Amino acid sequence: MNLFGPWLTQARTIHRVVQVDRRRIVLQALLLGLVFAALIAIPFVFYHRAESANNLRLLQAEQQHIIELAEGVIHQEMDSVLSDLRYLSQHNQLRSYLIQASPSNRLDLAWEYLGLARQKRIYDQIRFIGLTGMEEVRINLNNGEPVIVAEPDLQDKHERYYFEETLWLSPGQIYVSRFDLNVDQGIVTQPHKPAIRFSIPVADDQGLIRGMVVLNYLGQRLRDKLLALQGRAGKVWLLDAEGYWLIGPAPEDEWGFMVPERSQRQLATLFPQLWQQMETQASGVHQGTSSWIRFARVFPLRTENVAAKETRFAVPVDADKYYWTIAIELSQEDVLAANSALLKKLWTIYGVLALFAFMVAGALAFVINRNKALAGVAETVLDNLPLLVAYVDKDQRYRFNNMAYERWFGTKPKDIYGKRLPDLLGEAAYRDIQPYAEQVLSGQPVTFERQLPYKGAGLRDVMVSYLPDFSPQGEVRGYYGIIQDVSQIKESERREQQRMQELAHFSRLASMGEMATEIAHEINQPLAAIAMYSAASLRTLQGGGEHGKMERWLEAINAQAKRASEIIRRIRRFMQKGETQFGPVDINLIARETEALLAHEAKSHQVDVVLELDEGLPNVPGDRVLLQQVVFNLLRNALDAVRSQTGERRVTLSSSFDTQQVTLEVTDNGPGVDSAFGEDIFDSFITSKKDGLGMGLTISRTIIEAHAGTLRYTTNPEGGSTFMFSLAREDRR
Repeated sequence: MNLFGPWLTQARTIHRVVQVDRRRIVLQALLLGLVFAALIAIPFVFYHRAESANNLRLLQAEQQHIIELAEGVIHQEMDSVLSDLRYLSQHNQLRSYLIQASPSNRLDLAWEYLGLARQKRIYDQIRFIGLTGMEEVRINLNNGEPVIVAEPDLQDKHERYYFEETLWLSPGQIYVSRFDLNVDQGIVTQPHKPAIRFSIPVADDQGLIRGMVVLNYLGQRLRDKLLALQGRAGKVWLLDAEGYWLIGPAPEDEWGFMVPERSQRQLATLFPQLWQQMETQASGVHQGTSSWIRFARVFPLRTENVAAKETRFAVPVDADKYYWTIAIELSQEDVLAANSALLKKLWTIYGVLALFAFMVAGALAFVINRNKALAGVAETVLDNLPLLVAYVDKDQRYRFNNMAYERWFGTKPKDIYGKRLPDLLGEAAYRDIQPYAEQVLSGQPVTFERQLPYKGAGLRDVMVSYLPDFSPQGEVRGYYGIIQDVSQIKESERREQQRMQELAHFSRLASMGEMATEIAHEINQPLAAIAMYSAASLRTLQGGGEHGKMERWLEAINAQAKRASEIIRRIRRFMQKGETQFGPVDINLIARETEALLAHEAKSHQVDVVLELDEGLPNVPGDRVLLQQVVFNLLRNALDAVRSQTGERRVTLSSSFDTQQVTLEVTDNGPGVDSAFGEDIFDSFITSKKDGLGMGLTISRTIIEAHAGTLRYTTNPEGGSTFMFSLAREDRR
């Protein structure tokens, strides 16, 4: 509470002053907010106008795109029908029927027509009509399923206009009716069934015309495809050459040439100026009082798929005179609808900005009235921060300091102003930070941790951040310095490091105590050999025996003494205690030394220790003694794990590496880690050993994590466990 006391006092002081001037602050905020809101509105108005015009241009461009798509759809549909008609007029079954009009040939022809109708499903009728006008074969599409019409139901079509028109054609010519409604027995089918009739005269092998093939194309399919193109760019119109709507602004405007009550629903009557423009122009844009209409004339029977020189293909007659007009009507309502989203978005943004403007105005009014009080609060906060905060110019002179400098150096900020860094910090500290100061003055931020001998403040562990200050021209004119005293944290880390080292040393002492019997037995063997060879040498000297044996026995004594010395050396190296010293460490060498240290224990329990070490293993950065402690703990645990095994007892030490790290694995074929332990096996005092302390794995993980590595274990599928640790390669630090 003492730390926040000054801040709370300042906040209460500001609150009291604001209460006194509230009316004046509110009035100033309101006036400033209105001015800001008006200024913000000006660019919004211009932006809305520009975007509205741009939207209109985009919609008109989209109209043109829809017209191009519509032309493609029309040609695709018409080309497909013409292709089917040509195929049917040359079909083998039709040839056979013309040669002999037997019932079986008629049935075969009907089945061929039925197959095409089922495959395409775009024809309401497929017919062969004889020269008398009587239908001889007919396929009807009933509720979406093509069927063969029985002979008694065939009709006489000699009075239908398409029959009469086709009789005038020669083989190789195609008649295409206008786009109209289907008529059955003189009555327009209800509901309306739009249709286009395609017919072609058929001649026999002697060139005599014997009849015609007629396809009734389902016009609603084409209407649906064109209607699917319309969207925000407007409504799709389709008009015939006489100006009647095939697809109109509304359903009641369509088919005026076939529905008597709609006979006046014609473009020439309702839009005379537009009709006049369409008659004189193949394409264009008509701007009315409430809409923009883009139109283009399309010739559906013209095709580029059949070359002019290909006379063997039948072609439609009057293809250059048969045309429709595609139009896209963009109404004012469509434009407003397209702009409504923009307008809504702009109003939302303007509302937010206007609200923000009033908030800014209120803040400015408050700042104008209370800048001194706020400056005092900022100064108090800055001075009470537990950090050194300063501004240093490019000449290395202090231009600002907070009060923390007085607490450190015993010098008031006003006395520090203008001083150079070496004068305040001392030459020793300045030499350490000089490279960083030069780096930040080159324009690069700097952060570092050092232990610095400050003049007047003593030896301090500090975390320092330097941030460059750039002029508007991009030149470094100084830098901000933020220094945090982390001496207590670093001292705590050093104590923790010391504790870890002592704990590891204690673990080694405990391990040696557990191994005392094995060590004594291992040392006793060379000592016993030395005693035996010495006694034999004495007897030889006393009895005057041959001196050749003396030489061999002395060599044996020397070898056994070296063996005992090597055992003592390994134990002393393992038991040594000292400061943590990081450097390059050979994990393979540690593995070999640890295996040698525990070789007697392994042999006494009949455990086969196998070394599978990668000879190209790179070094790792670390402390050799601590890492040997980890390998010792893991190998000792593995030996304990297999001790109770019946049959083969095996422990494998293997090393490997990749581009980033080095890994050592200790694998045993023991019973494995109890699943009840899980990851808790690495916690303190967790052990499956009867007399174990439960500290070995805890110490090992602590050591590995202090080396920025990981220690983990896995259960082997064939039994036993594998404990492994990974450390960064020395060349990847």
